[in-house]
Amino acid sequence: MRPYGDAPEAIPHDEPHGGHGAGAGNHRPAWPFVGRAAETRAAVARLGRQGEPGVLLVGEAGVGKSRLLDPIVLGCRDEGMHVVVTAGAEASSGLPFATMAALLPEQVHRDTANVFGAAADALREAAGDRTCVVVIDDVHHLDEASVALVQHLAATAGARILATARTGRTDAPAVTALLRRPFVQTSAVEPLDRATVGALLGAALDGPVDGLTVDRLWRVTRGNPLFLRHLVEACLASGTLRRVSEMWRWKGRIPSQHGLRDLVTGLLGGLTGDEARALSYVAHAEPVSLDVIEALVDTSVLVELEQRALIAVERVHRDLVVRLGHPLYGETVRARSGADERRDVYRTLARAVVHGRAAVDQARLQAVTWQLAAGDPVPGDQVVGAASDALARCDAPLAERLARHAGTTAGADVLARALVAQDKATEAEFLLGRRMSGGTGSPDELAKVAALRALNLFWNLRRPAEAEKIVRQARAAGPLDGEATAELAVAELALIAFGDGATGLVSDLVPADLAQLSAGVRDGVIASVCDPLQAYLNIYLGRPSQVADGYAAGRLGAPRVWGAMGAATAACHVQALALAGRLGEAFAVARSGYRAAVEREVSAEAALLTFELGICEVWAGRPSRALPHFREARTLLDRHVPFPIQIYVFAEHAACLAAVGRFDEGRRTLEEVTRRLPATSNLHSHLDLARLRVDALAGGAAEAGAGRAKVAEAVASLGMRYRSAGWFTKAVEAFYHSVRLRPSRTVAESLHEVVARCDSELFTLFDRHGRAAAGGDVDALLSVADELAERGYNSLAREALSTATDFAARRGAERLVARLRIQGRDLARLCEGYGPPWAVRAEPQAALSERERETCELAAGGMTNDAIAEHLGLSRRTVANHLQRAYGKLGVRGREDLAEALGLPRPVPPVGLTWLSPDPPGGGTGPGRLP
Repeated sequence: MRPYGDAPEAIPHDEPHGGHGAGAGNHRPAWPFVGRAAETRAAVARLGRQGEPGVLLVGEAGVGKSRLLDPIVLGCRDEGMHVVVTAGAEASSGLPFATMAALLPEQVHRDTANVFGAAADALREAAGDRTCVVVIDDVHHLDEASVALVQHLAATAGARILATARTGRTDAPAVTALLRRPFVQTSAVEPLDRATVGALLGAALDGPVDGLTVDRLWRVTRGNPLFLRHLVEACLASGTLRRVSEMWRWKGRIPSQHGLRDLVTGLLGGLTGDEARALSYVAHAEPVSLDVIEALVDTSVLVELEQRALIAVERVHRDLVVRLGHPLYGETVRARSGADERRDVYRTLARAVVHGRAAVDQARLQAVTWQLAAGDPVPGDQVVGAASDALARCDAPLAERLARHAGTTAGADVLARALVAQDKATEAEFLLGRRMSGGTGSPDELAKVAALRALNLFWNLRRPAEAEKIVRQARAAGPLDGEATAELAVAELALIAFGDGATGLVSDLVPADLAQLSAGVRDGVIASVCDPLQAYLNIYLGRPSQVADGYAAGRLGAPRVWGAMGAATAACHVQALALAGRLGEAFAVARSGYRAAVEREVSAEAALLTFELGICEVWAGRPSRALPHFREARTLLDRHVPFPIQIYVFAEHAACLAAVGRFDEGRRTLEEVTRRLPATSNLHSHLDLARLRVDALAGGAAEAGAGRAKVAEAVASLGMRYRSAGWFTKAVEAFYHSVRLRPSRTVAESLHEVVARCDSELFTLFDRHGRAAAGGDVDALLSVADELAERGYNSLAREALSTATDFAARRGAERLVARLRIQGRDLARLCEGYGPPWAVRAEPQAALSERERETCELAAGGMTNDAIAEHLGLSRRTVANHLQRAYGKLGVRGREDLAEALGLPRPVPPVGLTWLSPDPPGGGTGPGRLP
């Protein structure tokens, strides 16, 4: 909606419609959209295809990127898509969500703990079952919080992204973030060709243009539509472009300005004082409320600027905002503004906001930042309000800068929260400790301070004993209101789940519905803890599929103000996927997150995600690939890692070392971490399980008797402890490990009982594996092996297949055994040779006859059946029969496996005609799939 003038409803940045100084006949060109039909169709088609990246239009300034958005948006809407349009702006890139009003609910209060979740819910509700497209012009100007919001909407609300970026700015953080996933794929917007420039000129000037003029204008502007528009207007104004005998001709010299920026500078230099002042307000504040600008500038000035496409007015929800017609205008105005002029502009804008009718939160944040930029004093309560707004919008650095100007107790509270969110733990502890020791405030206020202080002490400063004491003291202070109780409960639950001295049943301590954990929490920093805490507890309470689905639906994983919690949240996401049986997705999330963490140089997040990559490799049966990840995780661990993750990393590293035969090193690793752990820690059971895993791996294939039975019994006993404590996922892990070491109906039944309390399809496979192994059910074992391999859990599939092979051999089913050994070799290759000692068996082979062995050796050397028959003086049929019998005795699939089975070196085929006709290749099996 455009309230001024008679210009079209949507004035784009790159090809504005209006003109000024029309010259001959006071002609004002109207610039139509031409020459982009193919790009429009391609973009609409791509945005309508789910599973593909969106579109990033990249081109030089003025080439028509923004103008191209209009027909693409119309095309998407014609296809039934829900489209939301917004844009970045350099002037406001330092404010969180300054340009994202169209994507946010109309009311985003300071106490909204999850802006991202609210935005995703609003977008889903508006889109319904339609494809949703989020359009972002000038995406390279987005602030960090806005980029995170767009990524969250794409990942959880299914939003398709259509964006523009200027050539040379694709390395901006906002652009690289969208390309990394990838949420978008670049599409170059090229300059217009000569014929299209001619058509555009004829339509804009409403008459034919001679060929020489078209050629000159095309060569001078290089097909850039904005350059063309301003050059034509300058020529009209100077009289060098005029209608002669019903045809437009350009006579005379090219204007003195030789480039687009020169033309823009000349255009803006010709503005009146009121026009220049109005444009300066917009250039330093865009997007800015129309109410604010109308309070400073006469309406007639705004009408003229809009008709000349120097500004644009847009509707966002129920508000009207003003932007510049093109980013180049703002760049030019700001570059020409001196420090004193900028201070005057900010001071004037701030006064208009304070005394105007603009929307409260964003306008207040803008006004305070403008007042501070102008060097003016700001009342402390206003600074605190703005700092709180910044913190609610996930911009902790801005909140810190603002809060340091407050000089009040409330300002110190906001400052402490901003410091905790940035892991500036020491200063935060000083402020929080001083606040509590002062004793000022109600019990509810002090309880909230205590909750934040306890979390900072525990996760940032690693002082759990002090954290537990603070929580106990706050609880003892008396009855608390709902908000204080909720925030203290989060801190208390975190200490119970991860603290050193946690006791009792976890199932009794966790709320019945962990999804409501953050319902009463208004503090955004404390709310940041809720997602990873909720995910972690649900995972180990036996609900990994619920957690994985929560991430997919956007209920979990939204960016929060405490950035370090993002690392823990991402790690929980990978863990949930792997435990839910979705290993391929787990790998993808871990790899994408790890690359992002490395690029952003966030060591804590990189440590957790490389650790999770190692876990995925272990599940895939490749410990040699997992080992470098665990080693890297240990190297990157530092005080910013928000969980007691060291225990998990050391334990998995130790087990992995044992899996590759480095048993003593694995045991030393466990001894090292055990010394670091307080004697009362509830994490000792995790190390106990790791120690038993190392013992089982170190036992060797020959020790299948008392030693392994003892380990299996100890692991089952540990499973009982986990089950009693309510840690059902750990109980599943322990029982499953025990029943694989020594099949037992009793342990299999315990496993079955615990799996029934869980929601993981993978655990159901574990249950079937355990019962089939305990009951000697070959068919069930083969079914489980096939499903495990299909999901990528190749080592476990190999174990199930090995057990089935043993049972088949005891029954004398030689043909089945031979076939299973072939399948076992396929899985062994997928595991890159790894197999636990209790699952790796020496394969007894029937003796080959002398002729069979001779035939196999020649085939292994690369000879064809015809060549072997000629060499041995046999028929081709006899050679084929010898090979077929040998394959069954050796348990191999074909001649490509003979060299390994016979212990021969790999062949180097000789040169000769008899070697040029290989047998047709047999049908292979895909990765992770049993034949």
